[in-house]
Amino acid sequence: MVEMHKYGNIIDKYYIQIVELISSLSQSTVPYLRRVLRFLALPYCFLFIVNWNECRLSKYKVMKDLLYIFFTLKYYPDNYTQCRLWEKDRKQWRYYYGSIYDPYQRGKLRKEVQKKEYEILFEDKEVCYQLCEAAKFPLPKQHLCIHPNEKYKEDIKKILYVNPFNKLIIKPARGKGGKDIVLVSREDDGIYVRQKNTKISLDEYVIYEKSVVQDYLNQHPSLASIAPSTNTVRIVTLLTKRNDVIILGAHMRFGIGDAYIDNVSSGGIKVGIDIDKGCLKKIGFNQKGNQYICHPTSGIKFEDFKLPLWSSVVQLSMQIQRYFSYYKLLGYDLAITLDGPVIIEINATPDLAGLESAYGPILREKKVWEAFKEYNLLINRKSKKAWINKDIILNK
Repeated sequence: MVEMHKYGNIIDKYYIQIVELISSLSQSTVPYLRRVLRFLALPYCFLFIVNWNECRLSKYKVMKDLLYIFFTLKYYPDNYTQCRLWEKDRKQWRYYYGSIYDPYQRGKLRKEVQKKEYEILFEDKEVCYQLCEAAKFPLPKQHLCIHPNEKYKEDIKKILYVNPFNKLIIKPARGKGGKDIVLVSREDDGIYVRQKNTKISLDEYVIYEKSVVQDYLNQHPSLASIAPSTNTVRIVTLLTKRNDVIILGAHMRFGIGDAYIDNVSSGGIKVGIDIDKGCLKKIGFNQKGNQYICHPTSGIKFEDFKLPLWSSVVQLSMQIQRYFSYYKLLGYDLAITLDGPVIIEINATPDLAGLESAYGPILREKKVWEAFKEYNLLINRKSKKAWINKDIILNK
């Protein structure tokens, strides 16, 4: 098994290089080449993405499922494990939108609701911060934007000596998935930088790309009781053609152990949120689709846990979407403090497959399906017919 994961990492490396090469080619050929590349990557999905410790179906049945998703539902089946599709009837699969990074979805989204020319406004954290600050949205205090080879360490020390929490966060301005986010803290014997399980002195710390330095947020005590990490709500919204803001889905993310970040790709877990009630759903999931009824560190049960200030979270997300009306589908990572929700990040390309793994299939909500249909975002015949002449309510 270790040997398989070793080869999986090697394949990952070359896959990324090939994708970068394809992206540099003519835009008219990129979707077709990406689709071919995704087809060639199906064995990788079968071997390394499917969680065989959880999936009890035969390998033959799983391969048939993956081919069905690829050719009939028209997206790469990397949500097969995340959403535990092997447990669900195929009739329910039509309500899953799947990965937005697949060529069919990506092409439609960029044409209709996520114009590529605006992505930089959200992908660069410094630019996005300035836009949100101008709009007077609640934000953590941002002290510095630092660059490699600059003398920034003395400035960080000065900030920490007057910071009431003795902690700062440094994160790459163009980073994703919690990668390279570090926690800087002032302790009795010096200032230290922590990255995941590694702890070094500030003097040893080096950045390799433009990064931002922000205050470490003190989250709401009820959420801190579940996990001490800065736990955030991921909420995704769409501005419809009628200029209504609808929520596609939401989930809560929690760190594990003494982690200071909650990203699922960095080892955290996510739990779907009942949007109407503002309560957590019954089961949480990690990136491999493993299930949790309680938080593995605190032991607190997820089901019906009431999120504090939920109405304010919903209101803020809708305000942000209306403000950035030229970009019609956005995701937000919001921390909840005693004073209300605070924007941690805005995501130009939120992971809908990851959202669906915790929240459930987004197209089961008729208003979401109708909005996607109006924007011509539905990519396969099954999804296009999902609500025609029907009034289906799926079990949540």
